[in-house]
Amino acid sequence: MFKKYLIYCFSLLLLASCNQFGKFQRSASPEEKLTKAIEYFNKKDYYKAGVLLEEITPILKGKQGAEEASYYFAYNYYRQKQYVMSAYYFKDFYLTYPRSTRVEETMFMHAKSLYFNSPEYNLDQEYTYNALKAITTFADRYPKSQFMEECTKMADELNAKLITKAYQSAYLYYKTQNYKSATIALTNFLKDYPTSDYTESALYYRIAAQLKLAKNSIGGEKQIERFYEVIDYYQQYVDRFPKGNFAKEALESYDYAVEQLNNLKK
Repeated sequence: MFKKYLIYCFSLLLLASCNQFGKFQRSASPEEKLTKAIEYFNKKDYYKAGVLLEEITPILKGKQGAEEASYYFAYNYYRQKQYVMSAYYFKDFYLTYPRSTRVEETMFMHAKSLYFNSPEYNLDQEYTYNALKAITTFADRYPKSQFMEECTKMADELNAKLITKAYQSAYLYYKTQNYKSATIALTNFLKDYPTSDYTESALYYRIAAQLKLAKNSIGGEKQIERFYEVIDYYQQYVDRFPKGNFAKEALESYDYAVEQLNNLKK
């Protein structure tokens, strides 16, 4: 019974609060609404802050308080994890107010919003590329910024995501037994990312894909050429990773290729 009473009282308070907010929204001036919106923002009531800021930001354009409204409007979206919107409005802020003391901060927050909107590596990476571009633009403009350390960490993480996607895309050709495309894709990956965490795996699976390709060839010069490429790929692997995780399998591929070449030349 007491619990029901508490719920009833809470509902009355909530209703009264909503009515009070509605009355304020209808009667207050834009300047009063801005002050109240900031108050709501600081109390983490982002819904009410957003309602007021969305209403007054276009009204205040070109007037006193416009910069403040735009600044909190962008941050209000960010605090609600609506990163597409916060990225848009942080950029709108620093383009609209290029002489503001908040330009450096909002340029950084624009990049950070894009960073948070970057998806898993296996999805489309448009936001990842946009985030990296924004980070580069910020770093070029503010190389000694207090935000540079965080920018570097974000860029490293985003680049690692792109490297993972590139490797997995190349490796997928091997998994789906498309060995010719696998050797091409893995070779391109190694050219683009010669020192990544996937370098050894890429070198080995290129050997394995080329061996499969050679085995599936029907004799002749093409098969001989492909077995020679297995040997070449093995040499590149062993030069980099003489005691690597795939050293045994790579050597077996090499020995098989040498044996087959000897038989083909007879």
